[in-house]
Amino acid sequence: MLEISVAFATSLLSGLIRGYTGFASGLFLVPIFAIIFGPIEGIAIAAIVSSIGGIQLLPNALKAADWGVLMPPLVAAAITCFLTVGFLVSNDPATIKKLMGGFLMFAAVLLIGGWKYSGPRSSYAGVCAGMLSGGALGGLGVPAGQFFALYFVSSNGNPITQRAHIVVSAGLTIIFFLLGLIYAGKILAETLLLAAIFTPPFLFGVWAGAKLFQILPLTWFTSVVAWLVAVTGVTILFS
Repeated sequence: MLEISVAFATSLLSGLIRGYTGFASGLFLVPIFAIIFGPIEGIAIAAIVSSIGGIQLLPNALKAADWGVLMPPLVAAAITCFLTVGFLVSNDPATIKKLMGGFLMFAAVLLIGGWKYSGPRSSYAGVCAGMLSGGALGGLGVPAGQFFALYFVSSNGNPITQRAHIVVSAGLTIIFFLLGLIYAGKILAETLLLAAIFTPPFLFGVWAGAKLFQILPLTWFTSVVAWLVAVTGVTILFS
């Protein structure tokens, strides 16, 4: 019962993070679910919850996106994510947990340090960013949104467009991740049942977070998310 309560609270908080920042919900949702339900099952549940919960953010984001900028990383991420799922499902869960924890710590260091991509902004750079994002998600179950964010927020575009790119790329990439899990036979009846339980609090959190985006700055919240990533990374490494 305690584990279910923790998972329920995690879903609510993760939804709030997703609605506010447009990404990063999985950085909290995936590690906690992996600890409670096991790496593969936890990742699958989190992916379903996150994909359904993010749908309400897509209509406005699809309108605000610059598709010329968005398409190269999005296509690269979708293909890479689908192709690397085999690595995730075929490896020992203990190995996946250690790799996931290490990758989360790497992401946390980048976020805490405020690192942003400062190289050339071309289709090739976008493809590389997409491959990193898709490979991290498909191969290790590490949410792709933070890497998309590091790439997109370094541009000179307005915050609304930047957030739209993060929302669309992270939201659509996870669909290809789910397709890969379905193809590998990792989406079971129990997975769907647990996802159905934790989707409502996530949906409410997304709605509330989207409201907060209209009135609060992103600066302090990004720091909170970064430290949450660090804590969950350490937790999953030593759980």
